[in-house]
Amino acid sequence: MTRVAAVLAATVLTASLGITAAGMAQPKPYSAQPTLEQKVEGTIRSVRGDLVTLEDGTELSVPSSIRVAKDELKPGAQISAEYEARAGKKIARSIRIKG
Repeated sequence: MTRVAAVLAATVLTASLGITAAGMAQPKPYSAQPTLEQKVEGTIRSVRGDLVTLEDGTELSVPSSIRVAKDELKPGAQISAEYEARAGKKIARSIRIKG
């Protein structure tokens, strides 16, 4: 009887270690890095569709939800913008025409 109890205890211990090790080996689920809002100021070099390029080469994608007069987004205009980087693009969160 003691031998049966010892074998049973060893089996339970081995099984629980196997489950724990398997649980530890699973990769953690993917979590996207939080995006950090950044600021940029500069002079517009060009506007092509919803893409604004500044003199320093910075490219900002301007979603239609941004409240800015599109006719003021033109080459030579000075702007101040807040954006967040997502998937390698700089997406404008706000744009202010300086002047």
